[in-house]
Amino acid sequence: MQHDKDNKKLSDTSGFFKDTNTFLNVYSSLLREFDLSKINSILSSSKKKGVDGKNIFQVLFVLPFLNIDNIRGLMRLGISKELCNKKDVYYDFLKNERIDWRKILSLFAGQFLKITAKNTIDDIRSPECLIVDDSTLPKSGKKIELIGKVYDHCGHTYKLGMKLLTLGHWDGKSFLPLDFSLHNEPGKTRSRGLKKKHLKAQFTKERDRGSAGGKRVEEVSRDKISMALAMIKRAVKKIRSVDYVLADSWFITEKFITGIRAIRPKDGKAPNVIGLMKTNRIFTMGKRRAKASLIPGLKRKQIKYCSKYKCHYIALKVEYKEIPLKIFCVKMRGQENWKMLITTDKKLGFIKAMKYYQIRWSIEVFFRDCKQNMGLNKCQSIDFDAYIASISICFMNYIVLSLRKRFDDYETLGELFHHLKEGFLEATIIEKIWLFLDELCKSILVELGVDRDIFIRKLIENEKNIVGQMKNELGILFSTNRKAA
Repeated sequence: MQHDKDNKKLSDTSGFFKDTNTFLNVYSSLLREFDLSKINSILSSSKKKGVDGKNIFQVLFVLPFLNIDNIRGLMRLGISKELCNKKDVYYDFLKNERIDWRKILSLFAGQFLKITAKNTIDDIRSPECLIVDDSTLPKSGKKIELIGKVYDHCGHTYKLGMKLLTLGHWDGKSFLPLDFSLHNEPGKTRSRGLKKKHLKAQFTKERDRGSAGGKRVEEVSRDKISMALAMIKRAVKKIRSVDYVLADSWFITEKFITGIRAIRPKDGKAPNVIGLMKTNRIFTMGKRRAKASLIPGLKRKQIKYCSKYKCHYIALKVEYKEIPLKIFCVKMRGQENWKMLITTDKKLGFIKAMKYYQIRWSIEVFFRDCKQNMGLNKCQSIDFDAYIASISICFMNYIVLSLRKRFDDYETLGELFHHLKEGFLEATIIEKIWLFLDELCKSILVELGVDRDIFIRKLIENEKNIVGQMKNELGILFSTNRKAA
């Protein structure tokens, strides 16, 4: 069905974009702690003609917080001339290959680390961890640049889309996205699982190989372990110290472990690795070599029980391709198979190894929050550069929420996102409610002899109780009407 161009969407956000000052106040309130001078410099220098890049970035950054899904939705609301008035300005900005989004995200994350270091006082230091993992970003359009079929480990099937490889940092309180890359899977025939006609119809454009966008395109066909190591090397230059690198069984290989142990950060101490390893690997125990899956049978007498995690385990010091490791064969209650948890930290005990490895789940929570709340993977452009830009902005939105969550102590990022979003829309909604209350006071309360000021004061003092009662009453009313319908 064709969209009715005359149909105007009713929204409480339209006022924000007709008043430039109000809009900028929303942006500054989100980023009140951040020093954006270097980021603004990069954005301004990458766009030499037309509207300043930093001004376009401001608009795109706040869209998720103002109930606007995309640029098309923004255009339908109507915006002031000061913010710029053509949708092509926004699309061209997202597709600009000269914008170094990796550097911008790195500077943004650096601001987070600087602010938290300044404002956090902890007597007990928790281990600082880098976490690497990938997530499938399914898409439906075969004309999207560089897209193909990738294997989804969760669904055990191939999906049209790309793999998002992400590196994050955990300091004991917050997960911070530091870097990412996008990857496809060429396959044996180098066709990415697509037919020739689909490959021919895909969008392509020429890029300068030395540009930020050109470098990103080259990463698409690189193996993820090499890219993960490159990202970790860049990250340790900015973080004061890294105790552990956490990864799942796909990454825990000889290449990954030796690559991590060869890294020398600022403090000169190479980070240790903790992760699951596939049980088809061969270990050397003294003079004996054995497959990992056979170790529980060979070391039956060394099986111990951990009441904390309600599991059986075996702790051993072994070598894997001349790499000294400490391994824990683990069998959780209710499971038939043993799993292999490994670490290069030979002093680490089983309980701490399990505790630290569970930190890896913070990146899974991050992927979920970004997909549900931040609009990750909702970019509709077929241009690869726009895809990179949208993911970068999404990650920066998450960083802002993480900072608010850290100091405001909200329960979840999802709740915080909706809280902030509702807060920014509150001005226009409150105006309407206030007008209604004012009319109510004039027409009814005066007739009843109720003092207007006392009524308003009681309303403010008992806001939570009143709102709660209204939600209950409206919920019952909605439920009753739905049953009747």
